[in-house]
Amino acid sequence: MATATVSLVIPSYNEERRLPRLAAALRDSAPADLAREGLTLVETIVVDDGSLDSSADVLRQEQAMTPGLAPLIREGRNEGKGAAVAAGVAVAQGDLVLVSDVDLAAPLHEAGKLLAAIDDGADLAIGSRAIDPSLVTGIPLRRRVMGRAFNGLVRTMSGLPYRDTQCGFKLLPTPVARRLLADQLTPRFAFDVEILMRARRDGLEVDEVPIEYHHDPDSSIAPASASVQMAWDVARLAWRLRR
Repeated sequence: MATATVSLVIPSYNEERRLPRLAAALRDSAPADLAREGLTLVETIVVDDGSLDSSADVLRQEQAMTPGLAPLIREGRNEGKGAAVAAGVAVAQGDLVLVSDVDLAAPLHEAGKLLAAIDDGADLAIGSRAIDPSLVTGIPLRRRVMGRAFNGLVRTMSGLPYRDTQCGFKLLPTPVARRLLADQLTPRFAFDVEILMRARRDGLEVDEVPIEYHHDPDSSIAPASASVQMAWDVARLAWRLRR
């Protein structure tokens, strides 16, 4: 799959401040960064999930200036990060789907490491901030501690062996991504755990790959409240998918 095409899928909620930076990166460097790793970028699907700010208007403005930018505006109630990713995957045209975050905290050139894992036989590859911390910068101590605690809880309840289920950088063949997201139980942040639980249940090989990651202090996620909701969702997943 060295010359595979890829659809970049990015969920977004109330990101009017960071979307112009994303669009600039898509214009200036993203296609070349991915091309050097053996991937041809065919589109960037930014899924606006019911934002309350001017994100939709910003995306429409940036689309006119940014080749390949394909906003997917989901008006109405915010359904969650997982629902947004599923909506983007459903319309993706590339051979592969690369799921990333608005801030591109994991540089796009790191996709080459995930592609190598798939070329070596993995069915899907997930980026990890936990395997080699020397590649990670900027994550506050409190967030790191909470992340480790949450991962321990996830591994205990789900049976998953992965050290970083929540990294927003994942590469999947498009048919595999659609299959794993087809009957989504958790449309919020715990969707990552659900994908991995379904993959393990179906006998798919998942490769966890250490990647470079640079935390954006402008993140809009409140880790404490998000962790509580995720813990509840993971408990539900453990009950439904491990039975």
